[in-house]
Amino acid sequence: MAIPPADDSKVKILCITPISTTDITASLAQLHPPTPDLDIAFIDGRGLADCPPAINDDDQAAGSAAAILPRTIEHIRSSAVDAVLVCCFSDHPLVAALARKFPGLPVTGILQAALQKATADGGRFGIVTTSLAWEPALTRSVEDLGFAAHSAGVVSTGLGVLELGDLERRAVVDRIVESCAPLVKGGAGSIILGCAGMAPLEQDIRAALPPGATTVDGVRAGIEILARIVRERPRAERAAKPNQEAEITCEV
Repeated sequence: MAIPPADDSKVKILCITPISTTDITASLAQLHPPTPDLDIAFIDGRGLADCPPAINDDDQAAGSAAAILPRTIEHIRSSAVDAVLVCCFSDHPLVAALARKFPGLPVTGILQAALQKATADGGRFGIVTTSLAWEPALTRSVEDLGFAAHSAGVVSTGLGVLELGDLERRAVVDRIVESCAPLVKGGAGSIILGCAGMAPLEQDIRAALPPGATTVDGVRAGIEILARIVRERPRAERAAKPNQEAEITCEV
């Protein structure tokens, strides 16, 4: 089945928050409104019985991918989409599943986008994440994706995903910045925000970091990277929309 053609004057990016709670989706939509040349749509797993409210480990990531995949496929089939960004900071299986299902459609996750952005100048980065379970998982993902040589490490704040928005803002920012200290000491010039729920806090986090250290938000990086990929495609290629659905069983 062919994907409906997008208006080639505007890049259309679908952002997926693969959890059933809606607060993070609402925050990201507020941070990334449409512009004259960029249309960003957000969907999430609201109302899906098997979609977790938050993702705190690889098992929940796999479960969320299985739950939200049918909704995502239906959206891509029925809407004009130039590229897809999966807004979970993990090597989320939805990225690979969609890349297999729609071979010509640019798809990435915020982990991959953040790593690309943080290493564009050859510098070192560190990742600050939520629960302790993500430290070994993200360390493995950084290695598997080929970025270990640039990594100063992964540190956990001990906070849950939903606590990022539920707790007092200043306390959350202070916890994140305190957790980043060993990364900066280890030579990280960029601190990657290891959860989409940290994106609304980025300005406060950056302001509280030591001089010379900056932040990388994978959502912003992913939107920038995907928009550039789409714009660099020949106009005729975008108009033709060669992103046919692969005739395969799409498993996660």
